[in-house]
Order: sequence, then structure tokens, then C-alpha cells
Amino acid sequence: MRENTGKVVLVGAGPGDTGLLTLKGEKYIQQADCLVYDRLSSPEFLSMAKAGCELIYVGKENHKHVMKQDAINELLYEKSKYHELVVRLKGGDPYVFGRGGEEALYLVDRNVEVEVVPGVSSSVAALAAAGIPITYRGIAKGFQVITAHSRKDEEADIDYSLLTDETITCVFLMGLAHVKSIAAELMKAGRRSDTPAAVISNGTLAAQRKSIGTLADIGEKIEEAKLTSPAIIVVGDVVSLNDRLDFFEKRPLFGRKIIVPYIKTNELIAKLQQLGADITPVKTGIINPIIIPKFADKVRSADWIVFTSKNGVRSFFYNLELAGADIRLIASVRFAVVGKATEKELAKHHIKADIIPAEQTGKGLADAMKLCMPYVYGESDEDIFDLGKKSTLDLSNGNISDKMCKVCIFSAKEASPDLEAGLKEICELEKIDAYVNEQAYESIPESIGNMVSEAVFTSASNVERFFHMLPENAYVETAYSIGEKTTAALEQHNVREILQADDSSYEALVDTICYKA
Repeated sequence: MRENTGKVVLVGAGPGDTGLLTLKGEKYIQQADCLVYDRLSSPEFLSMAKAGCELIYVGKENHKHVMKQDAINELLYEKSKYHELVVRLKGGDPYVFGRGGEEALYLVDRNVEVEVVPGVSSSVAALAAAGIPITYRGIAKGFQVITAHSRKDEEADIDYSLLTDETITCVFLMGLAHVKSIAAELMKAGRRSDTPAAVISNGTLAAQRKSIGTLADIGEKIEEAKLTSPAIIVVGDVVSLNDRLDFFEKRPLFGRKIIVPYIKTNELIAKLQQLGADITPVKTGIINPIIIPKFADKVRSADWIVFTSKNGVRSFFYNLELAGADIRLIASVRFAVVGKATEKELAKHHIKADIIPAEQTGKGLADAMKLCMPYVYGESDEDIFDLGKKSTLDLSNGNISDKMCKVCIFSAKEASPDLEAGLKEICELEKIDAYVNEQAYESIPESIGNMVSEAVFTSASNVERFFHMLPENAYVETAYSIGEKTTAALEQHNVREILQADDSSYEALVDTICYKA
């Protein structure tokens, strides 16, 4: 136990879309020693936490409490005794009906250092995603945000006489169960029965749904639509603008439910979400770098370093740091990568790849290196090259000595042999196990069931692991494949339709998914 308490930071996670988390909030999540989170937090937020971070779920939903508020307050205090940094992750903004003020005061009274990181409130963001501006010149000059949920899990005691100004947009949070009574009370207080009203469920998420009506009929409309919480009620003439400003729901993949088996959260998931897809990520593996013996000696002797994936790049620089070396160790080395994603990862370290094959496979990379290798070393007239032999003039005795170019491949322990087979005859080749792809023993989300409508696969190992996790009689209606080996793996399973990308890149895979629409 620490002699003094650590710091507790209340971080607003925003309305649900991970892209709406603030940069400051993300940094605190990444640094946290303990993360206390609630139901409204996306699982993606948890993946931002560092290894070893203590994760504690205290989720609250309507009429159900994993932990009462008093217990949460005490938990934060107790964890501050053991950890340097405790992050309390709350949906929306901590101080907008999030009881963040209560938590902060409880800690301050016990001499705990507290900081609050504001979050994007659903009262604004969910409306924007539904095409409803909360204010609009000439229509709404202001807004009121009201909780429709009391401290005792009942309808709040609201003075509706204060909500009759038709130039003010009214937003009710946590009131899905009380829509009819809220509408009735507003009309009783003097609001027009034809006042536009909307209910937005799961605002800013790909699962977002909404009902548009008036105070007179909004109650019946949400029952027909069977909307679920969390939901927001908005009343005012600005609701009538939703058809023209509904950009969020007009994205090309909006509403499509797509399963993405993955090892590490990547830009493919982010891109599909940006296009509106309702993504269910399924973790199938864990990438662990391998500590490479005599790493500096291996690199120092290499003419070429080859990466077959982003993970190889990450492991390489992990070992570079571990060896106490720096960029000077690779000053005379040339680099080849299998595809665009690996190229981008290498570029993060300010290194430009010398070879990127048009055919983004192990065979394609081998063929590209065969063509380039005779020419890339011609730095003077004294150099003679012949398909991978680097002949240099030995000035000490006047003789020319021949040696094969040294190529080091940094790849997975279980990597495909195609690249190795294509290069071994023309160079001195060393395959270095840089990382291991291990099975992630996590249960598959119950929401997936026995029928998967659409799923995206980026490797053969992901295919095998995903189907191993599915129930025995489950099947995939449409599977999207990044390449030939992944397609071959899919053909061995219960898949109705397989669509393969034109090339082995995330961009081509996304194009294939969009084309299906």
C-alpha cells in the first residue's frame, strides 16, 4: 500500500463513438494503473489501457446496478491508495448528470488529488448524429438539458412550466421509459401538440436508430420502432431539419453488421466504422515479440532486411531498443516490405521501403527482389553484380571477392515459406523469428449466434481461430478475404459466399465490402 494516495482522474468518454474521446482523455487511459469504467464505455476504450492495468467494471443501467454509487466512491478512494493513477471512465461528460461531482467531492474530502477531463455530451453529439442541430438561428436560440431519471430510478419531478418557450430546444436524458408522460406533460404545460419531437437510441454509434414525430404521436412511434436505451428525447422545431442534415446515417455502410476477427485493433476496423458499419470485433490472437539473440550482429551483417507484416516491423524496433542500439545500426541496410500496410508501419520510423511489390504476397515480394537485386548496389564503376552476388574490388590485394547478398527476413514464427523459397537460391538468407501469433482464449460474443451475416478476414490463422470459436453448426453468409491463402482457409469452412479483395491491402478489402452494398 502507498503511504500517500495517488491521483484520480474523471474522464468523460463521450457518447459512445471512440473517435469522440478527447486526446487528453486517451492519454490518461493509456497511462492509468487502474481503470474504473461503466456500461456506456465502448470495449475499444479498454484496449487503450497498458498491460497490467487493473480493470474494474462498475456498470450501471436502468434499474440494475453492479455497484451502488456510494460503493463506487469508496472504491475510487481505496484504489488511490494502491495506484499512482486511477482513471474513472464515465459516459458522456462526468458532470452532465454523470454524478462526477459526487465522486470528485468524496475524494477531495479525503485529500485525494482529483482532475476532471470533460467529455463530449450525448445531449449535443447524439442530436448532431441524428441530423438535428441543437440550436439554429431563427428557430432555436438556446437549449435546456433535463434528466428524466430521478435518484430513485423513477421519473424525475420536472417543472414543465419552465419548458414552454418554443425557441428553446428541450433535451431529456435517460427518459426512454417516460416518453409518453413527458410529451403529455409538455402539452399540458402549453407546448403545441404538433411540436416536432424525436427519440434517438444509441446516438453516434453504428447501431443508432431514431423515431421522428410530434408530441402527439412520438410515444406510439417509439413503441412501434422498439427503440432501446440509452436514448435521448429532443423536443423543438429544430427536429424538422433532420432530413436535410442526416449525414451520419447516409454513410455507405451504415447499419450493416460486420464481424471482424482481429489480433490487434487496426485501421481496418476504424475505416469500416467511419463508413458507418456496426462492427463486432472478435479477438482471436495475441502478438508477442520474440527477443532475438545477437540481434545487433545479425542486422550489422545484413544487406537487406525484409518485413512480411507490421508486426515484424514492431518487433524489429523493439529488439533495436532492447539491444541498446539506434538508427545508425541500419544506416547501410536496404528494406523490402510485403505490402502497403507494412510500408506505412516502417514509415512511422522514418524509413522508406526500397521495394514494395505490386503483388502483395511472399511470392510477389521474392519476384520483385530478384528483379531489383542486381542493380541496387551499383554505387561505383568498380562494383559488379550478378543476381544477388555482391562483387566488390578488394583494394588491398587487387583481387575481386564474391559473396552472396545477405538477406534477413523478420517474420512470424509460423510464417509462410513462399518468400523464403523464392530467395534462397539467389542470396544468403536468414529467416528470423521476430514474433509469435498465439491463440487468444476469449469467448465469442453471445450476440453473434449461429449465423454470421458478414465477416472480414485478414489472415488464414484468423479464419481457423474464428471458426474454432463458433458453435459447431454456425455458418457465415458472406466472408471477405484479403488474399489467396485466406480464401483457401475459408473454403474449408461453412461459408456461403467468399469475396476476395483485388490486392492484399486494407484499402482493397474495404472497396470489396462497399461494392457488395
